[in-house]
Amino acid sequence: MKKLLKLGLLGVALVATVVANASNKVKVEVLASNELSITMSEVVEGEVLSISDKKGKLVFSEILSATSSYTKTLDFSKLKQGVYYVKAETENAIKVTPFIIVPDQVKIIKGETKTYNAPVFEIENGIVKLSIDNQDQHNVSITVYAKNSSIPLEEEKLDTPKITKTYNFESLAISEYKIVIYQGAYSYVKTIKR
Repeated sequence: MKKLLKLGLLGVALVATVVANASNKVKVEVLASNELSITMSEVVEGEVLSISDKKGKLVFSEILSATSSYTKTLDFSKLKQGVYYVKAETENAIKVTPFIIVPDQVKIIKGETKTYNAPVFEIENGIVKLSIDNQDQHNVSITVYAKNSSIPLEEEKLDTPKITKTYNFESLAISEYKIVIYQGAYSYVKTIKR
């Protein structure tokens, strides 16, 4: 029992470390009146940095190579006035920082940066433990489907800061399931095979 408790606490500590690192991994700051500096640490191959306008039109996008530190300085003096979003898609999270362009100035919209942490799955013997760090309290929808079915086996909507769910597929007849998670405007899909 003590060993199980220690493993559980170790798992919680690892998830907390991953989430803390994901939210501190990206830094966006104003350098000059029309310039933003975006810094990312411990970049993993394939992570993406993008900037889009309020309608979702991309104005900048880059797929990153692995590096310990990445910095990009961008000049926005030629863009139209309005609201834009820096989106950093890292291995464990998506961080969205809104900023506004007004005449001759770029301003970060304070207090509006949102982090969408990827769900963490632990799978053992047909039992799935799902954890989501939802500190920004986004609306989260979790739906479980059997293989090749559009009829949900289970559906739940949550908005709590820490979401943990356990699903037991061990005794069910079907051998493959899909868990679909919507968190704010982002979705994650996990296929579970027993």
